[in-house]
Amino acid sequence: MNQPQSIALFFPEIRELLAEKNYSLLKQVLKACSPLDFADVWRKFEEEERLQIFMLLPSSAALKLFEILEVEDQRLLLARLNEENVTPLLDNMESPDLAKIFHKMSPRAVKKMTSLIKRQDALAHIDTLMKYPECTAGSLMHPEFVKLPPKMTAKQALLRLQAVTRPGQKEHLYSLFVTDDDGKVMGTMSLQDLVGAPPDEQLYELMNSVEMIKVTPETDQEDVSKLFSKYQLTSAPVVDTESRLIGVLTVSDILSVIRQEATEDIAKMVGTRAKDLREESAFKIVFFRMPWLVVTLCGGFLISLIIQHFEPILAKALALASFSPLIAGMGGNVGSQSATIIVRSLALGHLEGKKDWAKAIWREFSVGVMLGGIYGLALAVFAYLIYGHQYGVEFGIVVAIGMGTSMTVAATMGAVEPILFHRIGIDPATATGPLITTITDIVSNFTYFALATALLLHK
Repeated sequence: MNQPQSIALFFPEIRELLAEKNYSLLKQVLKACSPLDFADVWRKFEEEERLQIFMLLPSSAALKLFEILEVEDQRLLLARLNEENVTPLLDNMESPDLAKIFHKMSPRAVKKMTSLIKRQDALAHIDTLMKYPECTAGSLMHPEFVKLPPKMTAKQALLRLQAVTRPGQKEHLYSLFVTDDDGKVMGTMSLQDLVGAPPDEQLYELMNSVEMIKVTPETDQEDVSKLFSKYQLTSAPVVDTESRLIGVLTVSDILSVIRQEATEDIAKMVGTRAKDLREESAFKIVFFRMPWLVVTLCGGFLISLIIQHFEPILAKALALASFSPLIAGMGGNVGSQSATIIVRSLALGHLEGKKDWAKAIWREFSVGVMLGGIYGLALAVFAYLIYGHQYGVEFGIVVAIGMGTSMTVAATMGAVEPILFHRIGIDPATATGPLITTITDIVSNFTYFALATALLLHK
């Protein structure tokens, strides 16, 4: 059997065959390509080309491709394909994946799509999932699971699993959950534990506690991803207020969440949105980036007023201006480093509670003091060698303290702002980038020129 080839090898040929409308040869080319590779280059094709490619793919390859496309691309395909092509997709996809797509569609479009689904159990599951807000555990969970009573033996449990599990549910069996007569979750075990257990051993003797890994359907997906990362989970139970098992989350669900959250955090840290990565419209990109640049602009106006206020010292010691960008730039760099570390630590759940927060702030403050001292001393020596004969040793002192202040303030603010935003319920990634740089520039410039006025203006 021929191995699937990378789409990159065939990309020019596919475009050419599409232009020529040579669909018979194109079908042969598409058979040689892995459907998984199409997701990486999907947006490189025009919308009409994507539709043609999808319809020419073998049904199994089309389903694989559809499952890994972005939700927006899935929604566009469903809107453009005819019912004959849409029905197999809807019938073969998992309920949580369909609910994720339907959350992005109008009620009218959802009604049309659900009318094409033949499986009544799938419709019931989708209806359940759609009741929960998007990006919560309830909207991501699998409502299909097997209930195993605590007094059932390992052999009986294996026979039960073989009898009731459909092929599409295999991934849900990596971890199993034991429930009592009321449906309350009591414990969990892996399929490997069950297979390796003595046949007559009862499940309550095999199961592990779930108290630390239970989540409610309202739990935000970011909090769920932290839980999976902290406890190295392959699955987690979703329970109601009475601790009854209502769904299961698997690691494959959370991997896509982690990627999504990481992309959003990276975008926010530079003052834009995740949509910017895929957006082609320059006007929309401007709209995404503009808000936080306003903060930078206002900060720039304030810095200009500060410099204007200290115009007398600048007129007397013009050399001060040559070091101002360097001092501000070094502060901005160390501030971004501190903020990135703190934001990521918060995302991974490494900083929990006031004690951890205070420790992190003190650590970054100490880092700022040490880095500021080292680079400040180096810059002081350089400044004295160039301008010492004209302004004396005081000039080197001013530059050194300016550098030290800038880096210390930046490192401290890089820790304080994300933690403060986290504390008041705002995504801490929003606190990085433009905001920290702007505050650092304001404080460092004011300190730098105020100190210069005090030490140099009398000379």
